[in-house]
Amino acid sequence: MTEILYETAYSSSGAVKIDRDAGILFGVKIIGCESKNGRHYPNETLREAIPMYENAKVNLDHPDGDARKPRSYHDRFGMIRNVHLRENDGLYADFWFNPKHAVAEQLLWDAEHSPENVGFSHNVEAVVRRQQSATQQSAALIEKIVTVRSVDLVADPATTQGLFESVPPQRNAADAVTLEQVERLLEERFRTFQQREVKPMCREQSVPESAFDSKAFAAAIRK
Repeated sequence: MTEILYETAYSSSGAVKIDRDAGILFGVKIIGCESKNGRHYPNETLREAIPMYENAKVNLDHPDGDARKPRSYHDRFGMIRNVHLRENDGLYADFWFNPKHAVAEQLLWDAEHSPENVGFSHNVEAVVRRQQSATQQSAALIEKIVTVRSVDLVADPATTQGLFESVPPQRNAADAVTLEQVERLLEERFRTFQQREVKPMCREQSVPESAFDSKAFAAAIRK
C-alpha cells in the first residue's frame, strides 16, 4: 500500500552558485535522508527514484486539500534538472526557474542572504513501512518512491534547514559555561585559599555554607 507524502529539504552548505540571467540555482537539495516528520529515506530508495525527479515540475507551495489535484499555471515556477545522490545526505539538483516570475527576485535574495527562509518539499506517492523503536513511538522507512508529482518551493522544509542548508544554530554564549571560565574560577578560588590564615590542623574550622552552593558557583562563573 502506498501513501502520499510531503517532505521538505534545504541544500548543502557552501558558496551559492547562481545564474541570474538564465534563472538557475545550482546544487540545491530537494530531499534529505532524514525527515523532521520521522521518516528515513535510504540511499537505495533515493537512487532508484532519480529518473522520476529529473525534470520534475516546481510549484509555489503545496496544493490546498487533495495532493493529487491539478495545479494552477500561476503556481508553476520551474523544474528540477541534473539530479544526483550524495550518499547519506540526499538528492541534489539544479533548479531552473523563470527569472521574470513575480517571486524570482525574492528567491534570489533569500538564496544569497537568508537561505533558511525557503526550501524544497516533494509531493510524492511512496511505499512506507512503519517501525517501532525504544526511542521513537513511530518511525517510517520509505521503501520505494512510486510517483513524483512535483518538488515544490515552500517556507518550512522538513528534511533540511534551508535552501543551501546552513550550519546548525549555535548555543547562546550567555548560557554556556566554558572550560576556560571554570579553570579561571578554580585558580581564583585557589589563590584566595592560599592567602587565608593557616590554622592548626587540630583546630576545628568552619566552612561557610555558600562554598557548597551550586547556584552561587554557577553565578560566579557567568560573571
